[in-house]
Amino acid sequence: MALGYRRETAAATVARCRELGWVGDAHFAHERARALRARGAGSVRIEADLTGRGLSEGLVAEAVEASREGEPEIEWARRALGRSRDVARAWRFLAGRGFAEDVIVELLGEPR
Repeated sequence: MALGYRRETAAATVARCRELGWVGDAHFAHERARALRARGAGSVRIEADLTGRGLSEGLVAEAVEASREGEPEIEWARRALGRSRDVARAWRFLAGRGFAEDVIVELLGEPR
């Protein structure tokens, strides 16, 4: 009771949070994928981040797919890129953000 809560109260609170889906690997994976996507990350980077945190392959794939919000990866790449038209620089930028090569080729064409 060092912080003022009885063990029973803390256990009941955690149990209720689990019932509501507010804690656990699935919730974490989906929220992390969504946050990374919102910051301009591509699926490759999101997958690497979640896999590196020890999440299962199936859960990672599900979270990455959900983070697209029904839009194709190329649309997320286009948003991340913004107005940049220097192709070499845009290639490096998108690759660094974790977009797959085929998505970058579709958006920008073959590298020079």
